Amino acid sequence: MEARKIAEKEFHDSIRMVADDAHVADTRWTPELEETIGSNPMWTNMKYYAIERESRQAVLDWFQANTPGKKVLDLCCGNGDDSVLIAQYGAKEVLGLDISDVSVENCQKLAKNNGVDGTATFVVGDAENTGLPDNTFDIITEYGALHHIDLDKCMAEMARVMKPEGKMICTEALAHNIPIHLYRRLTPKIRTEWEVDHILRRPQFETMKKYFANVDMKFYHLFTLAAVPLRNTSLFEPVLSILEKLDHLVLRIPGIKWQAWQTVFVLSGPKK
Repeated sequence: MEARKIAEKEFHDSIRMVADDAHVADTRWTPELEETIGSNPMWTNMKYYAIERESRQAVLDWFQANTPGKKVLDLCCGNGDDSVLIAQYGAKEVLGLDISDVSVENCQKLAKNNGVDGTATFVVGDAENTGLPDNTFDIITEYGALHHIDLDKCMAEMARVMKPEGKMICTEALAHNIPIHLYRRLTPKIRTEWEVDHILRRPQFETMKKYFANVDMKFYHLFTLAAVPLRNTSLFEPVLSILEKLDHLVLRIPGIKWQAWQTVFVLSGPKK
């Protein structure tokens, strides 16, 4: 295994270690989860995910509309939250793949605890070279994984294992916003060196077009980040709603939209 992949594996093994089965350490923020693991230095950025409501709901709605009855690959599946949800939404089969064996163990526990271990299975594997058959999956999903890997190799692999009519939904951070990216540079201990250097920028979306005919993007979270300090107060919901409306307006503007924290995009038309 290449040195960068060993570093990624070791890092994610360490942050996915949990003491019990009551929860798994993931970035799906709740007040209870922040209270439980928020004091862990490796999860100091978890608070920012409190404002992720709109992008997350867009993904969940897409799952409900596109995954029932389908064969799904959850790429770099983390602790398996999305794999379990997709199985509960009625997918025919879900395969979660992750480089961390600790993550895969957590996934298996989560699937069993939720009664979907007959539908959702998990394997330790490499996103750049999965070893899976050609034209296997109707749907592929990933969350915050593409900046951990070699994008060219991964996109070629996803186009190969996706059926010709298949789709891939992705949620990724963007690197164009200077204050946000400066924060990443100033917090090196909570991320790998490869990760911070490979947060997606415009050229990476051109790379994707080498492997997929369509790259359909939506942009989320700019002004909503200002609601983070209010996350555990009664003001959070009303302020977040106002800031979401402001983001709707501003993140439609061609140049400014790239200042968003996140993008949710769908790849389709794999080029074989």
